[in-house]
Amino acid sequence: MSMPEPAAAVVPGSATSMTGLPGARTPTRTPTRPAPRALRPVSFSPTVVLAKAEAFDACQALADAGGRLVRFGCTDEAAALAGLFELLERRLTDRG
Repeated sequence: MSMPEPAAAVVPGSATSMTGLPGARTPTRTPTRPAPRALRPVSFSPTVVLAKAEAFDACQALADAGGRLVRFGCTDEAAALAGLFELLERRLTDRG
């Protein structure tokens, strides 16, 4: 009486064809990425007009995010947001 042959080990992503096995899947191929688009220059308006509610929402978002960053120990990032908040606040309160 002969011993049964050991089962072949199949390694995911290997080049071994499994098409002859029952229920076998065909190997998947990595989708090709589209070529990157050429960057076009962007021109910005010299001024930005915000409604009062939009300006206050922006200040609130900066304050909230800065507080969360401080709690997570990201003090440099929080300081950058605080600087942006102060700039926005100065521009909002400047009457000149």
